[in-house]
Amino acid sequence: MQELNGFRYVNAGNQTGATPLLLMHGSGGNENDLILLSETIAQNRPYISMRGGVEWETGYAFFKRNADRSLDYVDLSYQTSRLCEFLASALETGVLKSKPILLGFSNGAITAASLLFHAPFLVAGAILVRPLSPAPDKDFPELASLRVFISAGEKDIRRSPGDVKLMSVQLERSGADVTTHVLPTGHGLHDDERKLIRNWIETKFPLAAR
Repeated sequence: MQELNGFRYVNAGNQTGATPLLLMHGSGGNENDLILLSETIAQNRPYISMRGGVEWETGYAFFKRNADRSLDYVDLSYQTSRLCEFLASALETGVLKSKPILLGFSNGAITAASLLFHAPFLVAGAILVRPLSPAPDKDFPELASLRVFISAGEKDIRRSPGDVKLMSVQLERSGADVTTHVLPTGHGLHDDERKLIRNWIETKFPLAAR
């Protein structure tokens, strides 16, 4: 376990030329939650797996929710600024060899989307699994073909059918290259989801030939 700018993380791999992943878990989780997924979808790719900076339930989150479980947009903005500082330091010091692909689930996906909203210049792309828009009433900045994968569950009781559509439309309007899948599942991963993400990564971020 390592620490930088107040965030704890696991750092694995240093393959030259491979765009790294930045793993961001869901509410109540920790830095170990997405490692197996990462190794399944991108076996030969380096990653940094973050621990959210907010203690939440029996684990951690990347930002707080209100008592009614609505998004605390003030804290989301604050925590996003902290993550921007982490990313800038990680890139400057070589902890990250290049701008990462954000891989976020639920709370982590919302925060990853918030990074796209506030600081897209720090990332290479994003995989948003069960996201919500961090700024539903605002336009995203120009994203200039930044590659984004979005997946939602049509039986997800934590999301409404319009949530994934809003997220997709906002990013497409900003110029992002968006791939969206709505799968017959709930909040958890569908059986086909790992393959869909793996195929997207291999197509959009191919590994350098050896």
